Amino acid sequence: MYKLPDTLSEDIAKLGNLAKEYRRGDVGAVQFKAFRVPMGIYEQRKNEVYMSRIRATGGVIYPEQLLRVIRIAQRHKSNLLHITTRQEIQIQNLELEAVEAVLLELQEIGLSTKGGGGNTVRNILVSADSGISAGEVFDTTPYAMALTSKLIAEPDSYLLPRKMKIAFSSDDKAIDYAGINDLGFVAKIRDGKRGFRVYAGGGGGSKPSVGWLLFEFIPEKELFVVAEALKKMFSEHGNRKNKHKARLRYIFYGLGETKTVALIKEYYEEAKQTTPLFVPEDKPDVPETFTYLPPSDIVVDTEYENWKKRYVNKQKQEGYNSITVPFTLGNIPLNDTGRIEALEKLLHFISCFGKNTLRFTTTQNLQLRHIPAIALPELYTILKEIAPDISIPLLANNIISCTGADTCRLGIALSKGLASEIRKRLLRSSLDLDKLQDVRIHISGCPNSCGQQLWADIGFSGKILRTDRIYPAYQLYLAANRSDSPRLAEPVGNISAHDVPEFVVRLLSAFQKVQSQYSGPTAYLEKEGRIEAEKLLSEYQNVPPFEEDKNYYFDWGAETVFSIVDRGAAECSAGLFDMIELDMNNINSYKQSLETETDLQKINQLLYNTVYAAARMLLVTRGAEPKTVEDTFGLFVRNFIESGLVEEKFRPVVESAQQNRQADFVSRKNEIIDLAASVIALYQNMDDSLQFKNVKLGAAEKEILRPEEKIGEVERKFKDLRGVACPMNFVQTKILLSSMKTDEILEIWLDDGQPILNVPGSVRNEGHAVLAQTQNDDFWKVVIKKK
Repeated sequence: MYKLPDTLSEDIAKLGNLAKEYRRGDVGAVQFKAFRVPMGIYEQRKNEVYMSRIRATGGVIYPEQLLRVIRIAQRHKSNLLHITTRQEIQIQNLELEAVEAVLLELQEIGLSTKGGGGNTVRNILVSADSGISAGEVFDTTPYAMALTSKLIAEPDSYLLPRKMKIAFSSDDKAIDYAGINDLGFVAKIRDGKRGFRVYAGGGGGSKPSVGWLLFEFIPEKELFVVAEALKKMFSEHGNRKNKHKARLRYIFYGLGETKTVALIKEYYEEAKQTTPLFVPEDKPDVPETFTYLPPSDIVVDTEYENWKKRYVNKQKQEGYNSITVPFTLGNIPLNDTGRIEALEKLLHFISCFGKNTLRFTTTQNLQLRHIPAIALPELYTILKEIAPDISIPLLANNIISCTGADTCRLGIALSKGLASEIRKRLLRSSLDLDKLQDVRIHISGCPNSCGQQLWADIGFSGKILRTDRIYPAYQLYLAANRSDSPRLAEPVGNISAHDVPEFVVRLLSAFQKVQSQYSGPTAYLEKEGRIEAEKLLSEYQNVPPFEEDKNYYFDWGAETVFSIVDRGAAECSAGLFDMIELDMNNINSYKQSLETETDLQKINQLLYNTVYAAARMLLVTRGAEPKTVEDTFGLFVRNFIESGLVEEKFRPVVESAQQNRQADFVSRKNEIIDLAASVIALYQNMDDSLQFKNVKLGAAEKEILRPEEKIGEVERKFKDLRGVACPMNFVQTKILLSSMKTDEILEIWLDDGQPILNVPGSVRNEGHAVLAQTQNDDFWKVVIKKK
């Protein structure tokens, strides 16, 4: 078998020298000191360890490079490599002291973390089968490579208002990620000349959108021009004050499509005068000459044919194949000696077929390419050593999940645990999974889109729901359209994390029964499948109380009861808006039911439920925690009616609901609808500090604030928050600070444990200064300066 040399090959050494030359020492620890957010280095929550994200444009990495990444990671005591949905690889769980050495060693082999994170141009995506697909327009990989080389060498690429994501699609009938990135290029040929259809402003996360069509066609030579125009426009017009509204799509929201497109085209005309034209290199991606003789003693087992059917695809280059090598959730554990030795063996093996034989995919797997048919039996035996279940149906190995609350500070739910459980349930089911291999299941642990749930057939995003206490749950999304008419998956409803795996199996079972009637999963899920999903969701809405069934209150893979205080330091307000919007969605649902319901008893119950949801909806913004149903109504009267936030005229109906849930609410229907509308309007009028515009602090809120002493001429306020759990302790702190003047001082007392770990960090994230944290017996005194 071919074996890579121990010393650097000439090509890889040349890449390393080029990297050093054009960066001129601007890599590693020196580079990162110049920025507030370290680019390419991410702090993880657990054990104060770090990870380094390695850029791989279009997922391209040479076998020799990946082999040396493994050795670098092992040498610096990392125990995990992770393939991301942006076709990169991360070295995780590094000690901080090792990071600089890792960066310099990566540079030696032509790899860099530059642009891996921060407010910059991120790793550029390319269709995984670009260059080898018979259906593609042309290979876009060289274009992505050239654009990467240009952008990461420009200083202004690292000073953007927020990250800028770019994607290429080689197939004009399946634009895929080019439709949901800040800038998307779709290969197109017009009058025999190569070029691109261009989309701009796509993205997931908050207020998601597919990209707006910017150009129906630009010639390939203008690739740099368009990218430069978008980057400069974004830099000069993006929101630098609010990072939550800083992505490119918010310019479209603010100015509207017509004005934003016109603005971009002004920058485009200007860039044509100053930006060099792109000159493509005519270097088609073709297999390299090789000398390979298959061993005579290779014996394959009975699963060999299943593996070929599921994981091997013929390339447009006759006699060659691409192969998917699955890694569950993108993880490559480095402490599994046998698997790592087998992976190294694989990298040596594919090297005999050339350098360009390996790519990372957006499904967090490896793709091998340019592998001749005669090498497949030996390749299969090697892959069996890496993953014994290499031949199981592809769907089970293609579920995408973000890292979730395991390591992400923004995570709510344990998305990786859910993905693993769905995988198990699918494999145990009676479904014909081979007929479902095109179904995309994506999971994010929070409303952000790192797991790309909005670009899935079946997508989930983590959230918080509650009965008598909070429990992990997910928002369901269905039927993204990734063709030439892009459309995000649409939200359908909520479901507890506990019920998701069973729901997925049942929905796919319903699809399989009628699969022959549809062109694919998208066609089914946008019509009949949506109706089926809604019916199934309705069966999972009655979550039992904690004492009746505790299973609903444990997340998948968790050993303790679900709690948002476990979601990491400085994130104790996570899920706050989920809790509010749950009640708001319930109100809207009750209102919709009232339009068609004729049974008076059911109408009365719906109206009582509406009063209850309206009373509870905004209590969290006042830091109020009801202990009973009756307490909910009392706290609403005190915090909202008596403070003047809600009109006094609604007091009687609220107190009636507090005293007797069987009272006559039918005769007060219009009053109840108005109450709910008032509360929703109040929420829509709330600012980021949980205050309501044009409304002064109410008397009920002033009671929690009392003068303690003065520091110089500045009055110190005080609040004892011992015994108040997260997130309420932070919510109350936030409310107090919002009522104070700049530079005023607030002292709070917090319990030891999660409160002291979370609240000060969350306060800092709000931009305030924590002047002191001192322990006093079993509690902490924290002194905060309002900013």
